Amino acid sequence: MTAFDEKELTSCLSAVLLTKDNHDLDEDLITYLVGMICDGDTVTLEEVAQSTIDEDCEVYEAIGPFLESSGCGQQVILKACQAVQDLAKRSTGSLSSASNSNSSRLEARKLRQGIVSMSSDLDRKTQEEEEANRFLWGADSGVAAFINEQKDAHDSTISAKERRKQRQDLEKARREYQAKVEAMEREEAKEGGNAVVSAMVLPDYSSGRNEKDIHCRNVSISLDNGRILLENANLKFVHQRRYGLVGKNGIGKTTLLKAIASMEIEGFPRHHRVLHVRQEVKSAGTEKSVLESVLESDAERNALLIKEKKILARLESCPGDKGINEGVLGANDQHFNNSIMTKREQLNKRLKDGNEDEIFNTDIKELDKVYARLNQLSSDSAESRAAQILSGLQFTPQMQAGPTSALSGGWRMRVSLAASLFIEPDLLLLDEPTNHLDLEAVLWLESYLCEYKHTVVVVSHDRSFLNEVCTDIIEFNNKTLTYYKGNYDVYVRTSDEAIKNQMRVYQAYQDKRAHMMEFIEKFRANAKRASIVQSRIKAVEKMDLEAPDKVEIESVWRFSIPNPEPLGRPIIAIDDVTFDYKPSNKEVSEYILQKVNFGIDLDSRIGILGANGAGKSTLLNLVSDKLKPLTGSVSRNTRLRIGIFTQHSADKFDLHISAVENMLNLFPNAADQEMRSFLGKFQIQGDEAIKPMLMLSGGQKSRVAFAALSYQRPHVIIMDEPTNHLDMESIDALVEAVKDFRGGLMVVSHDQYFITNTCRDLWVVGGGKATRFRGNFDDYKKETLARTAKRVAQSVKSLSSINNN
Repeated sequence: MTAFDEKELTSCLSAVLLTKDNHDLDEDLITYLVGMICDGDTVTLEEVAQSTIDEDCEVYEAIGPFLESSGCGQQVILKACQAVQDLAKRSTGSLSSASNSNSSRLEARKLRQGIVSMSSDLDRKTQEEEEANRFLWGADSGVAAFINEQKDAHDSTISAKERRKQRQDLEKARREYQAKVEAMEREEAKEGGNAVVSAMVLPDYSSGRNEKDIHCRNVSISLDNGRILLENANLKFVHQRRYGLVGKNGIGKTTLLKAIASMEIEGFPRHHRVLHVRQEVKSAGTEKSVLESVLESDAERNALLIKEKKILARLESCPGDKGINEGVLGANDQHFNNSIMTKREQLNKRLKDGNEDEIFNTDIKELDKVYARLNQLSSDSAESRAAQILSGLQFTPQMQAGPTSALSGGWRMRVSLAASLFIEPDLLLLDEPTNHLDLEAVLWLESYLCEYKHTVVVVSHDRSFLNEVCTDIIEFNNKTLTYYKGNYDVYVRTSDEAIKNQMRVYQAYQDKRAHMMEFIEKFRANAKRASIVQSRIKAVEKMDLEAPDKVEIESVWRFSIPNPEPLGRPIIAIDDVTFDYKPSNKEVSEYILQKVNFGIDLDSRIGILGANGAGKSTLLNLVSDKLKPLTGSVSRNTRLRIGIFTQHSADKFDLHISAVENMLNLFPNAADQEMRSFLGKFQIQGDEAIKPMLMLSGGQKSRVAFAALSYQRPHVIIMDEPTNHLDMESIDALVEAVKDFRGGLMVVSHDQYFITNTCRDLWVVGGGKATRFRGNFDDYKKETLARTAKRVAQSVKSLSSINNN
């Protein structure tokens, strides 16, 4: 196939179209048309030269719609197409002449070679002949991509029109992707750059009958592009139950939570306080302290406090009223020192005393309602509750007193989570709450949610977290919601048993039908049994109408990591390593890592535990040679290959190019066909392998990341929060692959299921040290919960002492 020369084609189209009669055309449009024609998948010189110029020809279909939209008539378009064909004929003619000339010279050169010698020189080959042979047999890696392109072109049965449709679908996907990004940016701008939590719709307590359970029937949710996520489903939440919402990535779990939080679902009771905690909150932070940000996050409490101040101001201005400023209601400076119950008692006393001023009495009653609601919101204990929550999420007293602008994105997400727990909504919606938490914070959050006195709905990929927290599971699948009693493990067992029962019922139907059909076929021509045959036929027809649905069992996807060749010891040895990012301003005893010693072999299975900021990721970077120790040494085998997989591994790809191209960029020495075959093992094959990655699902992008890890054939794998943003299926596949891998493993993760199923040894990083934990994961969990509870109590105690002073 030969493509057009862009310069010649530009001159050709400009001569026909850029005339005085076509005022709406310009050089930019000509350049765009040239790009459409020069695309090798659209038309070629040979196709255009041999085609008939009419409205159905390839060139007309390529440029006609654009010229028509610019006001060009049919004659002008046909004239442009004819000019393109003339150019194609001239170009193909010159190429043919050049080919014939080269052929003649080659024949002449062969004749001049003379008599061929039959000596041993016959086996000798020049360098040019060697290169020609490599090219001929495809051994030259430089032509591998060209050969694959030619092979694809000849093997393809897709017409040019279908290829154009594929390009249109790609352009549509790119527009949808861009629209999605812009929508997210608009949402963040709408909620405010410094938003601590998602906006909460203030409840309407005058609506409903104050029922605590939630039940909405025939719930349907669809996207702006018309895609239906939920259709005629039942949405029901029982008070004080904790639900886990599970389903594949992209099925619509987050969209459902947003619809609930924004009260967009028809029939949803509006007297409930509903709050949705998003996966990500991009906030620039403010100069307000962390504790103040959490206290000010409760919009209803803030509104009540403002209303209280306004009423108190009116009451204090009443003429001739005694006792207002002497503490009957409490002066403004004494407001926070008087309990709400004391204030309500004082208000009731004033009402009993009576007052002829109707406005005064109305304000007194309104103020009593304010205090009643503040009492329900536990406003008196607000500051201690906020400190308790922040301490549980690993905020030190210094961090609580510091500004939010000094925190990283992960810590700001913790502020968002703390604010949501502080508000204590009637329905708390948590979307992947553990993504930005360390294991210590996850364990505390588990214990806190288990004692939460309202309703919780949580979306999480952490199987152990769902098992600890949830009392019920909601399965989001096939545009409906299915409810299961029990935690995640119970749901899996119940779901598997239900599928087995459905398979038994369907098999029984098939067996019975086959038996009846055998009888019908055997005696269909027997006149004596005609009535019985007809009866059986009617019975089969009735069975078919009432037949159970065929059970479709989805295949379980798995992949493997190639086992490496053996290496001599030591594989990795860490000896007396000391490190800190700002060593000049600290004593050695304050460094993040001090005299760390341990080693990694091909049979190592090490889980690194510890609080955020303790130095876990720093240790991984030292092992992988991304950081250099200040003192001590990190020794590595010279033939060692280290594979690194993190929560951001799927984000490193260029989404505007294909999976094959991304892999070739990572491994430039690999051949195109080899990489396609390798990706096929991860179910990235056919069109999925060559379409831009922005058109792939989240699970498919994760599989490309798994492929990149496996292709390295690592001796040692280092993982930093690998399960973040993965669905359950991908996590299970990763766990099985790591368990079968016969190399070293070093993992930092808050996912308890992943740690317990892949790691044999536990090391704890903290206080500048890295020490091996003598016990199993359950022992570490108990020790961590006890330590966290002690720290939370100390934090609340120190806050109380500050307030008393």
